[in-house]
Amino acid sequence: MARDYLYRTDYPDSCRIETVDGLALIFHRPSGTTHFLDAPLPDMLALLAEHAATAESLAARLCARMGLELDDEAREVVSRRLVELTAAGLVWTQPCTA
Repeated sequence: MARDYLYRTDYPDSCRIETVDGLALIFHRPSGTTHFLDAPLPDMLALLAEHAATAESLAARLCARMGLELDDEAREVVSRRLVELTAAGLVWTQPCTA
């Protein structure tokens, strides 16, 4: 059985954020790295900044924010983008304990 993880972020407190041509330009102070993010990544970070979430709950919240139906495609997009955000060091995981 796959283990669920909570995803967390220190965004926006540890970041400097600018918008350039519709992209979010994010300088992550702890790593010294700059990232160019397109939708829906800035929205995902903003939702995670409100409180940690599993991939499933984040997908549901993101779809609600964007007025989209929560379906398998939305879940897959969120899961893949969470992998990217984790690899970039903008989010980290913690195993769910329940």
